[in-house]
Amino acid sequence: MNIAFDIDDTLWKIVPDLSPSAQILSQHRGYQSYKQVPDYDLISVLKWFKSNGANVYVWSAGGTDYAQTIVDKLGLDSYVVVIDKEMRYSGEEKFIDIAFDDEDVELGKVNIKIKREARESY
Repeated sequence: MNIAFDIDDTLWKIVPDLSPSAQILSQHRGYQSYKQVPDYDLISVLKWFKSNGANVYVWSAGGTDYAQTIVDKLGLDSYVVVIDKEMRYSGEEKFIDIAFDDEDVELGKVNIKIKREARESY
């Protein structure tokens, strides 16, 4: 089984930075500051698939170098293979069985949309 996960707003959530210093800067600049945090629940799902024999892939619209950087930060390098988002077909057939993403996509045979955190914009 081939399982794939998007990075931003899926495994690596983008959330409002509510720290006091960020709030002061936000008031001064006039816009909300954001930070990125791991989605530990979804990372547990990823690890479960891997421990049960699945091939696990990750991608990012930011490219493979960016995806690899986040994989390294999250300590997932022994669990996943980073692929280009466009590398989801084997010939004409989709090779990803289940895809997790924060957008409405048809990247896998089954696609699961992950809820984004509430935010105005990046």
